[in-house]
Amino acid sequence: MTVLSRYLAAASGSTAADSESVFDEFAAADGTVRQGWSTLLAGLDEFADTDLLKAQREVARLLEDDNVTYTPSPASTISIADEPNGHGPATGGTTKGLAEPQPWRLDPLPLILEDREWAGLEAGLVQRAQLLDAIMADLYGARRLLARHQIPAAAIFDHEEYLRPLVGSQAVAQQRLFMIAADLGRDSSGQWKVISDRTQAPSGAGYAMQNRRVVSQVMPEIYHQANLHRLTPFFQAMRLALVDSAPSAVEDPRVVVLSPGTLSETAFDQAFVASLLGFPLLEGSDLTVRDGRVWMRVLGKLEEVDVILRRVDSTWMDTLELRPNSRLGVTGLLECVRQGTVTVLNNLGSGVLENPALMPLLPQLCERLLGQSLRVPSVETWWCGDDAGLSHVLSNLDSLVIRPISRGHGRSVRGAALTQRQRELLAEKIKALPHRFVGQEVLHLSSAPTSAEDRLVRRNVVLRSFAVRSGGSYAAMLGGLARVTDDASEGRGVLVTDPNNQLAKDVWVVGSEPVAAPRILARDRFEEEPGFVPAVSASVAMVPRVLSDLYWFGRYAERAEDLLRVLLATRTVAIETDLDLSHGRVLEVMLQAVTHVSTTYPGFLGSQLEMITEFRSMLLDRHRTGTVAHSLGALSLAAQGVRDQLSEDVWMVLADIERALAALAANPNDQGLQLTDVSERVLSGLLALAGIATENMVRDPGWYMLDSGRGLERALQILALLRVTICQERAIETDGVVLEAVLTAAESIVTFRRRYRTRAGVDALLELLVIDAFNPRSVAYQLNRIRTDLRALPNTSPTARPLRLLDSLAERVRTSDPVALAEPENGRRTELDDLLAGLQSQLRALSDAIRDHYQLQPPTQRPLFRADAVGGTA
Repeated sequence: MTVLSRYLAAASGSTAADSESVFDEFAAADGTVRQGWSTLLAGLDEFADTDLLKAQREVARLLEDDNVTYTPSPASTISIADEPNGHGPATGGTTKGLAEPQPWRLDPLPLILEDREWAGLEAGLVQRAQLLDAIMADLYGARRLLARHQIPAAAIFDHEEYLRPLVGSQAVAQQRLFMIAADLGRDSSGQWKVISDRTQAPSGAGYAMQNRRVVSQVMPEIYHQANLHRLTPFFQAMRLALVDSAPSAVEDPRVVVLSPGTLSETAFDQAFVASLLGFPLLEGSDLTVRDGRVWMRVLGKLEEVDVILRRVDSTWMDTLELRPNSRLGVTGLLECVRQGTVTVLNNLGSGVLENPALMPLLPQLCERLLGQSLRVPSVETWWCGDDAGLSHVLSNLDSLVIRPISRGHGRSVRGAALTQRQRELLAEKIKALPHRFVGQEVLHLSSAPTSAEDRLVRRNVVLRSFAVRSGGSYAAMLGGLARVTDDASEGRGVLVTDPNNQLAKDVWVVGSEPVAAPRILARDRFEEEPGFVPAVSASVAMVPRVLSDLYWFGRYAERAEDLLRVLLATRTVAIETDLDLSHGRVLEVMLQAVTHVSTTYPGFLGSQLEMITEFRSMLLDRHRTGTVAHSLGALSLAAQGVRDQLSEDVWMVLADIERALAALAANPNDQGLQLTDVSERVLSGLLALAGIATENMVRDPGWYMLDSGRGLERALQILALLRVTICQERAIETDGVVLEAVLTAAESIVTFRRRYRTRAGVDALLELLVIDAFNPRSVAYQLNRIRTDLRALPNTSPTARPLRLLDSLAERVRTSDPVALAEPENGRRTELDDLLAGLQSQLRALSDAIRDHYQLQPPTQRPLFRADAVGGTA
């Protein structure tokens, strides 16, 4: 019996027994399969228990390989309609209270809708976009709807997203609403209803495309036999609409995507969409306003920006006229918008359209503004600013979802989840300011077959659909983003925001006949290659923040790699010490090397067990500065900030490294064998990462900065290793083994043996690892490498401070005498230690100079006065 047949049997039995009828997306009431699913029934029916488990594991692996994450809101439970977009106050001026990014979870089984049914839903979504566009144009333009009381003034003027500085601006009133999303659910009759509108900066389109890519790989046969509508035309339409939205005088517009940063709830979605569209992903600090225009900061110059696709809430977009404490926006942006020198999409102030107080008014507004009946109704909603609505809500608190009209007025709450005392307090709060609240019906959501280990179960589903401006109307995504809850007790209009309790679903719109891929004809320079998405402009690789992230990406990658080499060399000495006790002193030296190179003090202790425990900590402890895990975490964070600059292979390598470390962490009783295997596997991954950077990255300023970071870090690591291992004189036998371990850690042992057959002392080692400009592991080589990289960067004059420091370093290395430096005095090579310490100090100064010259970002903006400092001085 297959998983599908078992589900059908269970679904038909539960339908008959369930007193509360819930629409089943898969099976009709008589047990037959619905039309959209029938064409795929044969392929799905072949799924056995093991196939389902395998598909779930494969989905998880592919998502992990692409580092697909979602950061949940700090709140534990909210209404579906109040789900955060991932670009608002949670990431405003602080990261305090933010949860850790969680893996995105995806069900391998899609939600399938038949295209004839979808056509009606699509038409309703397009109509809704047109209606909301007309409402917004009036609210920021003539305001006739307010004057005629067709929209209550209290519901608009007390909404934090109604931006008064933009009211009456001709440029703002003429700008059309760019994109909307709608969260939809079915009632028990199968009628789709809108639970909430998303007009602020709709998120999820990138996740929808990622879901499609993963599911198509996991179930390729079923995917290719489906008469499936594609998602690509939606993103082609989005790209063309962005270009068309530029100010009319601009011939070749520059479009950017503005993100709150890597700590945003939907950071992956933002970076994915930016890469898919071929536009640079920027943060507020990357932009500035000069002479009434918006500019992008690049090395030594500014480049004008014409269109901003924002993923930051409107109220955080301008510290001058909106939130003075915001670090996410661009000071002076609103004036540029009013002057029409830049287009910001979605339109600033569009968040007011998410106001649930508008929902009961939409049928009448649709008739008035469009001359049409509303095609897709909203869930039943009662605005408390109306006497009848207030009376209904207070009388039915225990059966409604109470929503504030604006996020700043609180969070949504389900009355049934409150105690009697809590409902009384809520009622008092509503009575005090009734216009700030609405009550909504709790929708009995439809269910869809969802994988749960080796079986399919019924889970409630919500669909987020998208529409984007296309010519004079809107184009809907032929699919969307569906979400289900793992918990069968959930799904009555409220979902838990914890990703561990949610699954996403791909949404398939299928036809009974093969679907011809629609062809979006591009204009002007895109006409020759319809659907072509060009690469991101090289200018973004010169943004100081991007250069800084790539520089530290290179440094942390090299730091982790070099430490692993030292750990493996030390582990080899430890194994040999078990066989030959004369190596005990060598082991002591190498353990000190690990501690001093990584700066993970206090370091290793005496016993074998304690040594293995410390080795594990060096690999696994993310919270201990200097460990491999800490460097990998910092590397990953830097990579998140420049995701649109990196190959997708980077995330695959990092995911494999994380799996190796997770396997070690899951085996606390390992006595060292797995420790070595995992270390070698992680090292292989880091070497693959270096290969990706070498082979796959364009040689733009970003690559040169990444490469210079690797070179500088390698030089520092070599100097630190040499200082702790060879500056003290030891017995000849001990020194010989120490030198061999050092050369192994520096990956130069083969070259050393071949070149110095008769001279294998400290002087030969210094010549190879410090002075030899042709050894890729030497300090001299790294200095030449960094000089080459910096000279390739724009804004680098021959007298720039980083180059002057490099010249001084190179001269000091070149004139060093390895024979004299190797001579000990009273058991110490003091002159050598002074040289190495001086080189370390100069390299750190070089790093500071690189930061100041290429990576310096503007200081954090602060208001000239505190709003709460009444009577104080500025």
